[in-house]
Amino acid sequence: MNEGIPGDASTLIYIAKGDAFEPAHRCVPTILVPPSVWREAVAEGERIGATEVPRIRAAAELGWLRHVELSEHEEVLASTIARSDRLGSGESEVLALASRLGQALVDEGRAARVAGARGITVVSTLLLPVLGRRTGGLDEEEAIDLLRRLAVVIGPRAEVVYMIEQHLRLEES
Repeated sequence: MNEGIPGDASTLIYIAKGDAFEPAHRCVPTILVPPSVWREAVAEGERIGATEVPRIRAAAELGWLRHVELSEHEEVLASTIARSDRLGSGESEVLALASRLGQALVDEGRAARVAGARGITVVSTLLLPVLGRRTGGLDEEEAIDLLRRLAVVIGPRAEVVYMIEQHLRLEES
């Protein structure tokens, strides 16, 4: 994860809505943002007046998000993924980047299944606190706080949040 991990628009929006870029940065130092994800999360967000856009821009200015261009090979791969797996351009670009890097932050079910089929490790935004605990970026209290912030905006089932919280309480950093 030295170079970073590509993330989809949902990831950026969830973290921004939870006002959680700072703790998320301690879980994943850099989220790579391909062009279509930036357009979806920021340009389209500005067009509709989404309140999370300034937080996304601020995270980019701090270097917690990094705009990346796709190589020619990755552009072709993204187009192939979009067409053959019926994914949006943002998810397709994230998976094209992840094909080289091995991991992706995605929350959409179809994109997660396609990633798994392509041998890409999928990390759900809701599991960022687990990564933070494992890498020592977050202590137990910080990880549980991040989990709860994200859960409020993502809206998972209560038992899922409870299970993750119990895991965080048992996790040794």
